Amino acid sequence: MRQWHATLLVGVIAGGAGLAGCSSKAALPQRKAPELAVPGVSVPSRQPERPTKPVARESAFSTYSNPEYGVAFRYPRNFALVEQKAPVEQEASIEANASVESSDSEEDAPEDGSGARSQAELEREEPGALLVATVVVPDDAYPNTTFAGGSLQLAVNRYLTAGTCRRNLISRLGDSNGRSGSVLVQGVEFAWADSDEGDASTEFFERDYAGFANGACYEMFLRVGVDAADADGVRPPDERKILGHMEKIVSSLQFVSQGASLLDRSQSGPPTRTRR
Repeated sequence: MRQWHATLLVGVIAGGAGLAGCSSKAALPQRKAPELAVPGVSVPSRQPERPTKPVARESAFSTYSNPEYGVAFRYPRNFALVEQKAPVEQEASIEANASVESSDSEEDAPEDGSGARSQAELEREEPGALLVATVVVPDDAYPNTTFAGGSLQLAVNRYLTAGTCRRNLISRLGDSNGRSGSVLVQGVEFAWADSDEGDASTEFFERDYAGFANGACYEMFLRVGVDAADADGVRPPDERKILGHMEKIVSSLQFVSQGASLLDRSQSGPPTRTRR
């Protein structure tokens, strides 16, 4: 009897060991058969999958380009761009009104906080200059301040030489206390000068640039308007910081040399106004 029990116990232990062996073998991963190299056939190596790039966000800047005058610049998308009428039409209008007293040809834009000049205003200050484009800063660009508006304008004067282009800028502003200097923009030397003016309601801080390229004088006028009226709890804006932001538009200027354009026409001197 004892011998039978011993034989049964040995059989149970052996069966359990066999089942354990089968279970451990089933748990092992199956090995992949090695790839055999075939003479004359190259096996491409597997490249690691690259993570997909996120979709690029829409650029925050737009580009203004004027092929007539070979110039372009970038400006923030939330700024308003106003293109002036065709330069040929402007010149025809200027020459037609050259013998008319300035008060009889008022085409001034209504006063606002941007300080942007009209063609008529610029012509009175600088005969021969043509407005090409105006960029207007939104009134709410600097909230909780007395910021009234701002603008950047591009003008071209083909009647000025390389020397008179920059000298005319300083003499025209005529503010001996204003800061001035020079800077290179895409290899073109620009003179710059600061000035300020205002009235009872708005004070304007201005920084003007002038540089000679493509046989013409390129000018950029930067203006920041600040509400002069007292406002409780509203702080004044940092006008120099705002001008610094607008200077990024100036630094983006690109000039393209052109063999034939409006700039290549003969220069007979700027039109002059005569009083009747």
